[in-house]
Parts: sequence; C-alpha cells; structure tokens
Amino acid sequence: MNKKTINSVERRILKSMREDEIQLNLLLGTETDGVPDRQLDGLLVKIEQFLGRIMVNQNKLMLLQDLKDE
Repeated sequence: MNKKTINSVERRILKSMREDEIQLNLLLGTETDGVPDRQLDGLLVKIEQFLGRIMVNQNKLMLLQDLKDE
C-alpha cells in the first residue's frame, strides 16, 4: 500500500475530527440554565450529529489502521 496516500487520508480524517470536536465543545458549552427542554431540541440534535460524525471518523481511522497493518 502507498504509505503517503494512507498518511494523507489519515491527516484529512484527523483534521475533520478536530474541527468537529471544536464545534462540539462550543455547543456543549452553551448556557442552557432556565431553558425548557423542549427548546433545547435543536441543540441536542446538533450535538448528536457532531458525535455521529466523530464516531464515523474514528471507525474510518480504525479501518485504515487495519488495512495499513495488513
């Protein structure tokens, strides 16, 4: 396998994950005291979306590592 290509893909995934983590941390830091739960639905959905994207990227990295080790 072409290690340069693998490393490029890995860096791209890590960059995307880092950007998602930054956005996730901003959302998690949102002040919600006194806001009714029904008004937080959009925020919670967005947090779940970022968690999903991070999870998918982690799976990609693990698969890439497995392929690299073969």
